[in-house]
Amino acid sequence: MRKLVLGLVALVAFAATVAWFWTQGGTRGTGSPAVPAPSASLPDIVIGLGAPLSGDQAGFGEQLRIGAEFAVQVINGNGGIEGRKVQLLIRDDECTAEQAARVAADFVAAKVAAVIGHFCSAASLAAAQVYGPAGIVMITPASSDPRLTQGVPASGGLVFRTVWRDDYQGLVAAALVKQTLAGKKIGVVRDGSLYAQQLVATFKAATAKLELPEAAADLELGAGLSAKAAAAKLKSAGVGVLFLAAAPASAGPLVKALREAGVTASIIGPDSLASPDFGQSAGKAADGAIVTFARNPLEYPTAAKAVERLLAAQKDPSGYALNAFAAAEVLTAAMRLEVRSNPATVLDGRRLAATIRVNRFSTVLGELAYDANGDLAKPGVVYYVWKGGKLTAM
Repeated sequence: MRKLVLGLVALVAFAATVAWFWTQGGTRGTGSPAVPAPSASLPDIVIGLGAPLSGDQAGFGEQLRIGAEFAVQVINGNGGIEGRKVQLLIRDDECTAEQAARVAADFVAAKVAAVIGHFCSAASLAAAQVYGPAGIVMITPASSDPRLTQGVPASGGLVFRTVWRDDYQGLVAAALVKQTLAGKKIGVVRDGSLYAQQLVATFKAATAKLELPEAAADLELGAGLSAKAAAAKLKSAGVGVLFLAAAPASAGPLVKALREAGVTASIIGPDSLASPDFGQSAGKAADGAIVTFARNPLEYPTAAKAVERLLAAQKDPSGYALNAFAAAEVLTAAMRLEVRSNPATVLDGRRLAATIRVNRFSTVLGELAYDANGDLAKPGVVYYVWKGGKLTAM
């Protein structure tokens, strides 16, 4: 009975938090009372944003920046968190473990209350090693490596996601092969990233469990293997379905080379192939490529208001922008619960993590809840297909 009562209290408290997020600042009608500005007498709450703002993944990093900056704008337009202004400290992690660790150290030195980020799994893993001992909560809008939250991570259980784990993408891709493409020779191609290595490992484990044959070709793109050479190997192996886990800059040229070589194999890839950069680099060859991806955030009814306001500000709401926005929603809702009784309270990361775990959060991505590890309690992956230069639901 006590657990039931505590659960009801948490839900009621959260409902008020969600209303606070959207019912003020820019959504009020003419004649509505002015929203009080954040108080200068209270300390600001600093949230870090770690993202790749240079290099091959910079397009994704910009999506995170758009979502996080807009969320902070909305929060401060609503009077801040119990009167406390939110500052967003942005750093470029370059999608590398080394730079991400440096960024994380900078955030620790800056005494950020929490972090939105990182994008690349290698960067998130490295940064989490720094945030854990410092007691800083991190919510990644994109990193799907299972090791971030699996078991008892070195991060101290302070990592959460607004995206699924690689396990789910690998399983879903393998299930599609089993259901609709059985009987065709399987090929696997990856780049050298940790993201791709993890995806291929989970895909191969899933195909084995489904009693599908081993890959007829298993290749890694890089300095020693060009797109053209890889296409020739896949053609020689007679591959009829290809699982392609690579960054858009590598995946696009390979798909183009395959089609130019006359290979008609079905292409299945993870969320990296959802990037517009893939469509641009592959050109018409992208048509027919199937992508495992979360439900398009733009299609959530709960995202309509955020999408409308972003478009009005001439900001692109696509990709991971709304995942970053949702991360900010979860963090600030939990923070408000922590400081509500005393707005000047110094936020404690481990208490903040505990608050996140026991509440359900209404966000632009629908209702989010977390399991004990920090993973989404109800992850969802759907299929999309490239057609005419656009990614559409199957």
